[in-house]
Amino acid sequence: MSNFQMQQPPAPKQWQPPVTFLEDMASLATALDTIITKENALAQDNKLADIADMASEKTQLAVDYDRHVRALKADPSRLHAAPEKVRVGLKTAISSLESKLADNERYLGAAKSISEGIVQAAARAASEAQAPTIGYVPKSTAKTRPMAAAATIALDKRV
Repeated sequence: MSNFQMQQPPAPKQWQPPVTFLEDMASLATALDTIITKENALAQDNKLADIADMASEKTQLAVDYDRHVRALKADPSRLHAAPEKVRVGLKTAISSLESKLADNERYLGAAKSISEGIVQAAARAASEAQAPTIGYVPKSTAKTRPMAAAATIALDKRV
């Protein structure tokens, strides 16, 4: 467990000069970018269980980053008051983060799809293995097909 996870979350920051605020936001975006890059590598290596170890840190960074995004939307003058170099640095950090997040969504979506497919295949196999035999011979190889879930029919006139 990292030291970051054991610390109390910082109190919401009050007003900061535009340069400090934007640099702080860029560092949050870069930290998130680093974690998402690690997640992507783990997803590619099919080590999805290891991703959960980073969840606490990622969540805290995401909350702080979101707080900065909301504050910037509420007061865009912070962006306009900052020097060009700081604005370009923030834009670069955000662009990189957004790119990694798009990759992350694809990787985790693919992993979810594969996991669901495996579970469905296992359920079908279990259902077919438990299907009763049909025919007159006790050891008949013909199996009944699994029935679809029965639809509920209301017989009450009030419905």
